[in-house]
Order: sequence, then structure tokens, then C-alpha cells
Amino acid sequence: MRISYLRQASSFITTPIFYANGPPHLGHLYTAIIGDSAHRWNRLKDPQSEHFFATGTDEHGSKIAKTAKEKGLTSIELCDQVSASFRHLFREFDINTSDYIRTTEKRHRECVEVMWKRLEAANCIEKSAYSGWYSTTDECFYQEGDVEDGPDGKISKETRSRVEWHEEENYMFKLDQFHEKIRTWMTKNDVIRPKHYLPNALRYIEAESRLSISRDASRLLWGIPVPGDSSQTIYVWLDALCNYLTVRGYPDCMAAPAWPPTTQIIGKDILKFHAVYWPAFLLAAGLDLPQRLFVHGHWLVDGSKMSKSVGNVIEPLKMSELLSKEGLRYFLLKQGLPHDDSNFAVVKAINVINADLVNNVANLVSRACATKINEDQVYPYVDVLELHDEICGSANPLIAEMNALKEKVIPLYDNILFYKAIEEIMAVSKLTNAFFQVHAPWKMSKGAKLSTVLYVTYEATRIISLLMQPITPKLSDFCLSRLGISSDYRNLETATFGGGPKMDQVGRPLGEDKGLYMDRIEVPKEKVEPRKANKEKKKKANKVE
Repeated sequence: MRISYLRQASSFITTPIFYANGPPHLGHLYTAIIGDSAHRWNRLKDPQSEHFFATGTDEHGSKIAKTAKEKGLTSIELCDQVSASFRHLFREFDINTSDYIRTTEKRHRECVEVMWKRLEAANCIEKSAYSGWYSTTDECFYQEGDVEDGPDGKISKETRSRVEWHEEENYMFKLDQFHEKIRTWMTKNDVIRPKHYLPNALRYIEAESRLSISRDASRLLWGIPVPGDSSQTIYVWLDALCNYLTVRGYPDCMAAPAWPPTTQIIGKDILKFHAVYWPAFLLAAGLDLPQRLFVHGHWLVDGSKMSKSVGNVIEPLKMSELLSKEGLRYFLLKQGLPHDDSNFAVVKAINVINADLVNNVANLVSRACATKINEDQVYPYVDVLELHDEICGSANPLIAEMNALKEKVIPLYDNILFYKAIEEIMAVSKLTNAFFQVHAPWKMSKGAKLSTVLYVTYEATRIISLLMQPITPKLSDFCLSRLGISSDYRNLETATFGGGPKMDQVGRPLGEDKGLYMDRIEVPKEKVEPRKANKEKKKKANKVE
């Protein structure tokens, strides 16, 4: 078994490619934002090394053909529309990819055909009769023990999707010969993160000994034909998983750092495909295995599963009109728990964004840099040993927290525990706001005391903004620009009080005042709780009296 470990600096991050039978929803955006933030972190941590991030759309399968027919479109017309909607969403939310792959591209088809031939040459494929319970929704077969009676027939126990019995001749992949190697890969290399998902991944290994990797072309026309046998279409999951190879130029250019992926981000519903099928295909082809599978839970809406029939599916762009794109991005990363499902509630999102981004970060920068407080609009410099005596008592604990913050967040960012990194950063932000409020620099005259308060405040907001760059890139850029911090100094090396010996701060002018970055978000009337609404009515009535 080949498990390659690159030098620590290089990174290759992927998200799953998203199925192109419908528009993107909140869950798709969440996965993409995790990948983007991890990619931004790697570039911030080591800007000199190669960092690659890929996403895209999965555009083959019977569901797509069926949806296209219902809409009066050809399959490729539907794919063009849906893929364009994903691209647009990712652009709007600053998802900064290195490659965007579509499985209908010529380069991908060629990659899949080469991969098929490799598996065939390795004697891992045989043609035989196959029967089982098939789910069109899940695009896979289920064993007898994995289905149960539903209200309208048999359904999958795991996904609750409807299944039907199918018998046909397919090409089969000899999955069982890789079971032990896959188990070793999972258990000896700490591959599955969070570890909470490892028991499920291990259970999936023994579930199947053979895997059907083709479908009768009369039943699945929209896909890639099996090389040398046009009567069969390649199974969509073999097709889709090969996208990770396509973006790296397979079969060419496959040496490190081009391969293997350092982190593959997936939802918990596709763990089996990435933890069992994918490594088996790679082992059969003689390719290195991924270093880490980062698994995350799903998003509920007000405690319920998102569903078109219920009408609670969140459209990210529409929601961003209320929360802002940066605000929605922040909320998903702060509230998203990789080890469990997370809950989206509009009022909670508004409260979190107002408290953290509007009040603790954006407003503080705006207030601290105001001309009324800093008439010269210059970043004051005060030597640590020359801090004003009256300020030292409250400044020193804050400075200690600033200096410790970078080392606290590095392992959290490395392990994609963004919600924990945000907690640490926001803790320092709250301390900074308290420091600023207690000393009330707007009441001070020019002098060493005012310079000390402003310098400590500016340094804290600078460090906070530096470390928030992977999470809220636009807000961080706004704050750092207002503080007059050029791109040369927006790195981890300067994320300490004073910025280190290479950072020249004396007499540096502040940046242009562009006003508030974001206004406080008001709760929509339809979301106001009845009790709160009644209180507001009473207040208004009392004012009238």
C-alpha cells in the first residue's frame, strides 16, 4: 500500500463535486467555504509553497437525465445552467479555487477512461450478473440487510431513499481484496477526521465484497461509456471520484506535490464512497492514498432537515441579502460543528453577526481610527517598555493574550476546527473592546496616555484581522487597510504585539476612512418573537402617553 506524505508546507484540498440536478443550497456553500478557508489558511501559513484547491460539478447519471427531461432541456443544457449557478455562488462568496472541474469536460472523460483501463489491467474488474436493491436517488445498490419496508415500498435504512430490485449484467470491481489495506490506512494513519466518524467508516468496509461499477446503457444513457463496451455506462461514483485525478492532470504530472490530496472535505452522507470505494480504486491503480478525509455534518433549519416539500431550503444568495455574504460565511464557520449536525436560525445568525463582526470588530476599528480621536491619522508607536504607567495594568494582560493568540489558533486552523479558532479570536476581540471602553480615549487629550491606548487597541485589531483572514477575507482586508497595513505585513510572522523586528511602524499613516464596513442587521418583522413584539408595542405606547 502506498501512502505518501508530502513536505508539510504543500497542500492539495478538495471538496466533493456537487451534483448538477438542482441549484446550490446552504449545505453546498458550507462545504465550499470550509475548503476555501482551509486553502486560505495554508497560503497564509506558508505563502512560498504550492497550495491547490479544487471543486466543481458532477454532471452524469440518471437523475440528471430525468430532471432535464422534466424541464424540457437536454442533459448538457441542464448541466450548463446548474454548473453556472454554482460558479456564480462561489464567486459571490469569494471561494478562491485553483480549478473548477465539470465531469462533462473532455479532459475528465479521458482521465476516467485511463483509470478504467488501469483497473482492468490490474485484474480488478470482471463482468458478471448482479442483483440488488438500487436507489436512483443515491446512485448505488444496497444489500438486503440495508433496506426495510417504507410507506410506498422498500427504502434504504440509512438515507430513507426509495429502492427497487434490479438484476442485470454489470462490470464488477473486486472490492474485498483491498479491505485489509483500507482498514490499515484508516486506523494507522489517523485519516478520518473528526474521529467520531471512524467507526462508521470501518463498518462500511465489510458491507460489500464486490462493487458494480457499470450500468446497462439502456438504463443509464447519460454518462461515460465503458471503454470497448458501449452497452455499459461507467458507474457515476467511479466517474465522479476520478475528478480528483483529473484536476491534477492524470495520468501525467502525478508526483508530489501534485498528488495525493492532503485534505478531502466531504459531508457525512458520502463517507462510504470516499473512505472505501475511493481508496480501493486508487490502490488498484497503484496510486497514493489521501492523507486526510475531513467529514462534516449537515445543516438543519430551525431544528428540521432541509426539504423542498417543507419549503425550508435556504438559498445562500437570497439569505446573504439579509446577513451579508461575509456575515453568512462567518456564521457558517462559527456555528458549523464538524462532528454533528448544525442548526440554522435567522435570528441567531443575526445576533451572532451583530455581536461579533459588527460590534466587536468593524465598529471598534471605525471608532478607534476616527479623526476625533486620532487627529493626525497616524498609527502611533509606543515601545513596550514606555507604555503609560496608568494604562499598563489593563494593557499588559491584553498584550499577553495577543502574543499567545497565534500559537492557540495554529493547531485549530491546521485541524480545520474553525469554530474553535473563532472562539479564541473573539475572546481577544472582547477584551480589546473592554480595554477601549474602559479608557475612553475620546475623552483624552493628545499625549503619551492617548498614544498608548490607541497603539494597544490598533495592535489588537491588527492581530485579530490578520488571523481572521481565512474566515472573513473582505472584512479583514477592510480593517487592515484602514489601519494602514500593507500586504507585505499581512502574514503570520507579524501576528504578535509590535509586529516583530521587520515591521516598521513609526509614523505610518492610517488608510482611507471608508466609513462603516457593515451596518447592524435588523431582525425581520416576521422573525420577531411574539413576546418581544408585544414589549416593543408597549414601549411605543408609553412614549406616546
